[in-house]
Amino acid sequence: MAEKTNPIWPAVNHADARRLTPRSCAPRIKKNKLKIVVCPDSFKGCLSSEEAAECIREGLKRSILLSDIKVLPLADGGAGTARILGGGPGGKEIIKTVTNPAGKKIKAGYFIAFSASGKTAFIDIASSSGLAWLDKKDMKPLKTSTRGTGALIKDALRRGCAQIFICLGDSATVDGGAGMLSALGVKFLDKNGNFIGDGGGALRNLKKTDSAELLKNINGVKFIVLTDVTNPLLGPSGAAAVFAPQKGAQPNEVALLEKALSNYAGVIKKDTGKDISRLSGGGAAGGAGAGAAAFLDAEIKSGIESVSEYLKLEENISSCDVVITGEGRVDEQTFSGKTAGYVTKTAAEYGKTVVVFAGEIKENIKDSKNLCFIKITPFKMDREKAIKKASVYLTRAARKLGDILGERF
Repeated sequence: MAEKTNPIWPAVNHADARRLTPRSCAPRIKKNKLKIVVCPDSFKGCLSSEEAAECIREGLKRSILLSDIKVLPLADGGAGTARILGGGPGGKEIIKTVTNPAGKKIKAGYFIAFSASGKTAFIDIASSSGLAWLDKKDMKPLKTSTRGTGALIKDALRRGCAQIFICLGDSATVDGGAGMLSALGVKFLDKNGNFIGDGGGALRNLKKTDSAELLKNINGVKFIVLTDVTNPLLGPSGAAAVFAPQKGAQPNEVALLEKALSNYAGVIKKDTGKDISRLSGGGAAGGAGAGAAAFLDAEIKSGIESVSEYLKLEENISSCDVVITGEGRVDEQTFSGKTAGYVTKTAAEYGKTVVVFAGEIKENIKDSKNLCFIKITPFKMDREKAIKKASVYLTRAARKLGDILGERF
């Protein structure tokens, strides 16, 4: 599609958005309402995508701008995706007692949506197996397990769900999904025929798998895994090399996990004939994407593309005047499958102006044609303080943006 220029851009660009001007006292002399789509991701550690969207909506309402606001909170496969897809009308949250990544009992939830075609479950791996459950001292990726996620899937199967979405972002594990699969009936055995134990480190001892019980439990069920990454299971861009350090692994532990996952892939290929080592997205959630593809015959899909399709994001963007998105931090990864990057790409196809709110913006990220980045927190503010007051700063930034646009439109 040919590039288009949105006439609203000069108003936003002229404002020098990173230093938004004080609230205007201009009278409300209006022509037409601006149609605005508000579609942020979560601001990790402080605001869910729903909360962020509400802050932006409230800020715009407090401004002098007359607008027609469409709120579409987004997620890319990480925490919160299940709620967006399954928590609407016709959906129900199910709470169960399962185990967290360290094996401690917790309450975790997932969603079931009811339709004429049957029941569909939406499960965030982060709900039971996420980093949020662990203190720093408990971040031990050689031992942490996805078993709790398997327990949620097992409950969804017991309730008759014929389609199950597993959202793979924000996990605390590098176990290839073995804990999840063990809970569903797969046997992971050592050379003596004994269970190898939970955790990525245990996969070094894997010699044989037995999925007979699993296959009886999942007959006729379709599995889809949603992810925000395309990393494979193995190699320099794989689950161990890229994600294990984020989950607490030391350099020597990263090497051990790479060997363990390599052995895991080798045994799976021997037992099932499936090569999962270089599968796009297989490295998501510490290799859970690869494990799900191998044993659940799961389809790996882009989280943000699936959520956007479900919410008809493109249709809404095509008919609006301004798009407002946001996330906690904007850096190079933002434009590699993350929510804000996907939104800006989609908006560019229709020549729409995009405003991106963020708590942190890396220095090399610059405004461009029809694209404006706004840092919502005061200059050099302490990060912990900024997180605590994120809702205040985001609402304030949205109000000031509304005043700027309101003076011209």
